[in-house]
Amino acid sequence: MASLRALHAFSLLARHGRAALAAEKLGVSPSALSHLMRKLESELGATLVNRDGRGLTLTEEGQRLAMSLGDAFDRIEEAVDSFRRRGRTELRISTVSTFATRWLIPRLPAFQADQPDVELLLSASTRMVDLDRENYDCAIRLGTGNWPSVESHLLWKEHLAVALAPSLLEGKEPSDPAVLTDMRLLHSASRRNDWDHWLAEAGLSHPDTSSGMVLQSRDLAIQAAIAGMGAIVIDRRFVSQELEAGHLITPDWAVVELETGYWFVRSPARTLTRPVAAFRDWLQTTV
Repeated sequence: MASLRALHAFSLLARHGRAALAAEKLGVSPSALSHLMRKLESELGATLVNRDGRGLTLTEEGQRLAMSLGDAFDRIEEAVDSFRRRGRTELRISTVSTFATRWLIPRLPAFQADQPDVELLLSASTRMVDLDRENYDCAIRLGTGNWPSVESHLLWKEHLAVALAPSLLEGKEPSDPAVLTDMRLLHSASRRNDWDHWLAEAGLSHPDTSSGMVLQSRDLAIQAAIAGMGAIVIDRRFVSQELEAGHLITPDWAVVELETGYWFVRSPARTLTRPVAAFRDWLQTTV
């Protein structure tokens, strides 16, 4: 019977067409790959590759064997991978992008350490997914929590605070929010009213609330603020790492509480599985 390792080496050579790449995929040197080819030819009594100084190419018999093998080794790898993953449970989560990138993902390693057998599939979207019809186990939604036909758990109510690079306050009175009048305001395209809301609550006005720089997302607006391009209003939870590192500061100005918040939601029509319950409980103890 031919060596399975030699057959695997041959299938990789047939697929990639380059001895160096096939050897790399197999984890051996090119010379070791050549040795495996000679061993396979000896076992099968056929010349499978041409050796003409320009690398290894398949002979007609080699091509015939390659066609017969097909994707056998791919299917073996899939079967082994599936076996290795036995007992693992998928947790499919839909969330909004700012929550995912600015809060959830930096903390997910802690959840994964507590639940090592749970495989996470995370999707970020601005639309509201249908938890009854779509293939998600749970979701994080932004709103007031009055969605029909879902079980909702409030994680936190939003607030707006001003954040900016320390350099923008150099030479200015940091206790006086009126210094904002001379600063550029940064806006997120999906949150164009945030500055108007904050300024109104703080009893201030600004000349460019309608014409300030607009970024596609809050994540980009945060990066622009770090670069000193202007000030943002943001929930401080989303810039905690930047505040700790000193890349941004939040002056002791007004913090405006909003009616909206982030909620964990799931469909009560679906069975509450262990991974979903664990994720819900972890979120509520982490916020």
